[in-house]
Amino acid sequence: MVYFAVVVDAVSTVSNYADVYLYTITHWGDVIYLQKQYWPNTVSLIGSGITAMIVQSFLIYRYWKLSNNFYITPILILSMLAALGGCTGALVSLLVYTAYSQRDKMALSITIWLSTSAATDIAIAVALLWQLSRINSPFRATKSLIHKLMASTIRTGTVTSVVAVITLILFLIDNESNVPTGFAFCLARVYSLTMFYNLNNRSSFKHGSADTNNANSGGISNFLNGLSVHRTATVHYGSPVRSHIADHGPLGLSDRPDDGPDSFSSGEKVSISPLGS
Repeated sequence: MVYFAVVVDAVSTVSNYADVYLYTITHWGDVIYLQKQYWPNTVSLIGSGITAMIVQSFLIYRYWKLSNNFYITPILILSMLAALGGCTGALVSLLVYTAYSQRDKMALSITIWLSTSAATDIAIAVALLWQLSRINSPFRATKSLIHKLMASTIRTGTVTSVVAVITLILFLIDNESNVPTGFAFCLARVYSLTMFYNLNNRSSFKHGSADTNNANSGGISNFLNGLSVHRTATVHYGSPVRSHIADHGPLGLSDRPDDGPDSFSSGEKVSISPLGS
C-alpha cells in the first residue's frame, strides 16, 4: 500500500509540474491553448482520487483494528466510496468539458467530490477520537500515549478536510480561476503526507505505554494496529505474598497508577510492528 501510494503520488506530482510548465513556458501567449484543460489536469485528478482512497482506507483499517465496530466501519467505507465516486464524476466532467469557459458545468461533480472527501476525513477522525476516548487506564504513561494519539488524529484528520473545503469554496467563487487548481494540486500531497506522518510517527510513541484488560494472548494485545503491549507487574500489598507476571519486549519503562497505593508498582513494555504495508 505504501509503495503504491508513493508511485501514484509521484505520477500526480509530475503531472502537476507538466501542467504548470506547459501553460507558463511552452505555450506562453498561446491564447487558443490556454483556453482548454489538457492531460496533466486529468492525471492530477485521477491521482488525487486514488491517493485519497488509499489514505482513507488506511485510516479506516486502523479504526477497524482498534474497535472491531461492525456498524461504523461500513459507514466509513461507504463514505470513502462516495468520495471516490464523486472524483470519478469530476473526471468524466473534465473529459467532456475541456474548456475553461465550461467549468461551471463541472460544479456539481466537483462539489460532490470535495464535500464527500472532506466529510469522510472528518468522520474518520471523529470515529478514532471517540474510540480512543473510551480507553481507560490507571497508568499515567498510557494516558499520555492516548493523548498523543488523539492529537495526531486531530492534526491528520483536519488538514486534508480543510484543504478540500478551501478548494471547493475557491472553485465556487471563481471556477475559471487557477487558484482552486493550485489548492487541488496540493490535496493529493497532503493526503500522502498524512499517511507517511502516521507511519513515521510510530517512533515518537516508543516512550509511551498502553495497558489492556485482554487476557487472551498472555497479556499481549495489538493496540491501534501496531502497538503491542507487553505488561510486567509486581505487587506488594500488605502481606509477604508476592505475585509476579512477566513478559518480554524490546522496550521497557515503569509507571505507577494514578489511583493505586504506594505498595503497588507496575511496568509496561511496548513494541511497535510495521503498519499499513
